[in-house]
Amino acid sequence: MGREELVNTIEDFFKAMNDHDVEKMGQFCTEGIVADEVAEPEPFIGVDAFRKSYSEVFEGYPDCVAEIEETFVDGNVVICQVRWKATNSGEFRGVEPTGKEVDLRIAYFFRLKDGKIDRITEYYDLATLLVQQGQLHL
Repeated sequence: MGREELVNTIEDFFKAMNDHDVEKMGQFCTEGIVADEVAEPEPFIGVDAFRKSYSEVFEGYPDCVAEIEETFVDGNVVICQVRWKATNSGEFRGVEPTGKEVDLRIAYFFRLKDGKIDRITEYYDLATLLVQQGQLHL
């Protein structure tokens, strides 16, 4: 895939994310995708686990929106700096909602294989998220 095709794939992935369409998001992924959200203890492995993970995000943050600010491409790797805004108005992985707004910058590293996302590694500052949600006081 050329640079333009890679970028278009990732932009379409984020469009599906902003539409909260986990089925469509999963269509951009290989069956064995590894989704490593570094702030979580273990990566989510496989497209079903990936979809479940994002379903939980959309339950906890039903108004979340991701905006790509910058994109870098090297070979089959796409790196995006994303601005993610949401309100924690739903339960998220067993934690009651805080009703607080969050505004994070997240770095996504996508590795593609045969035109599909095979690995996502996601970096963000968990302390910033918890402070914004009123769950951590510095």
